[in-house]
Amino acid sequence: MIDIALKYGYDSPDSFTKAFVGFHGVTPTVFQKIHHQIFLEWLPENNYEIVAGYNIEMYSDPQNYPSRVQDSKYYSEIWVPVKKK
Repeated sequence: MIDIALKYGYDSPDSFTKAFVGFHGVTPTVFQKIHHQIFLEWLPENNYEIVAGYNIEMYSDPQNYPSRVQDSKYYSEIWVPVKKK
């Protein structure tokens, strides 16, 4: 994580993680776990594969929630173009 933090101009992994959570609502580790579940578990187990196109990530605006990204109603979506194998 330190390599990524420094590459993008953060002073430390902690400052990178704080900025990441502020934008995505989860830590980088949780984000990686979600992507792992989608691409390495859900797709193969359900006989789907990625198709050409854009992966879209949508994050609701934290400013609209009293507790920001920690609010229980805050949400994000990940859209991945897939097809049955």
